[in-house]
Amino acid sequence: MAQVVLRRVEKIYQGGVRAVKGIDLHINDGQFVVLVGPSGCGKSTTLRMIAGLEDISGGTISIAGRVVNAVPPKDRDIAMVFQNYALYPHMTVYQNMAFGLKLRKTPKAEIDRRVREASAILGLDDYLHRKPKALSGGQRQRVAVGRAIVREPACFLFDEPLSNLDAKLRVTMRSELKALHQRLKTTTVYVTHDQEEAMTLGDLVVVMADGQIQQAGSPDQVFRTPVNRFVAGFVGTPPMNFLEGTLMTAGDAIVWREQADADPVSITVPEPLSTHARKHAGQRAVLGIRPGAIAVTPDAPHDRSFQARVLVVEPLGEMTDLKLSTPSGMPLTARVSSTAAPVPTAGDTVRVSVDPARVHLFEPGPFGRSLDAPAPATATEAA
Repeated sequence: MAQVVLRRVEKIYQGGVRAVKGIDLHINDGQFVVLVGPSGCGKSTTLRMIAGLEDISGGTISIAGRVVNAVPPKDRDIAMVFQNYALYPHMTVYQNMAFGLKLRKTPKAEIDRRVREASAILGLDDYLHRKPKALSGGQRQRVAVGRAIVREPACFLFDEPLSNLDAKLRVTMRSELKALHQRLKTTTVYVTHDQEEAMTLGDLVVVMADGQIQQAGSPDQVFRTPVNRFVAGFVGTPPMNFLEGTLMTAGDAIVWREQADADPVSITVPEPLSTHARKHAGQRAVLGIRPGAIAVTPDAPHDRSFQARVLVVEPLGEMTDLKLSTPSGMPLTARVSSTAAPVPTAGDTVRVSVDPARVHLFEPGPFGRSLDAPAPATATEAA
């Protein structure tokens, strides 16, 4: 196992394109860290710089206390699993897993021990003499993981390894990877664009955008206390709803009011959020509401509810997503129980209430800072 530390790491491509903008990240021994974000955010470039497949333009990367900026990939004591498996088609599963060790002139008995141990862990014992063309996609991915395990590296690097699998198999492999990490406890850095995958796998979730770390924390932290609007909108399914409005005083209360010419939505800001919101009275603010925090409740208090028209109903089994429109035409998504009450139909006008404990406020703009959170940190160390 090993710590992986990035200090002010950046990547500037020819033409001055800054793919990674001076990020700091501290990954502890044995930690499973997931880099997640949209395409082009810099997550895969960061992983490739850790692996040594991309030169860094500035800063330092250290693995197990050793700065590896000038160290070639083969000498960094890492093992990488790619999206496309990269198996040798003419070799058997056993030969694919053993090949890297043979190149390192590892004794034959030691190769056999490592391959068979990895095979037992991954459930590949019955496939050792098959070639890749005789395997399913999930089995091929297990072989690729097994080839990394036999290296017994200080750090595993995964670059979107499940993206070529179908949805059901991705869920299965996700569970297997998590169980594998709990067994091996090897430091792992994993890249994905799938925020659900990130939340289920990571001890530490690092949300990236525009070449920078927007927030790093536990899955619960990035979901419940997003530091800015981007994180709030990226983490969570369906995405958080955002409504543009203004904070106003109303006696002792702070009220958020939608920017609309007619029938604006007004929500009384609950404590303790109102304490922070009071400092921004008279200013524009974005109201963030998770779809699961919205309920269809005909008798809800009017200071925390409003009317909406049902545009689309999307049944999801136990839950149903309602695509709504506020009186001013603002789109809104609510996720409600399919069994708790009669589910509205398209065209209905309903009164919806908002759970005050799950309301967020952000400064305007796509990266507007949360009004209830400290400034986002770019370096983190999990407790």
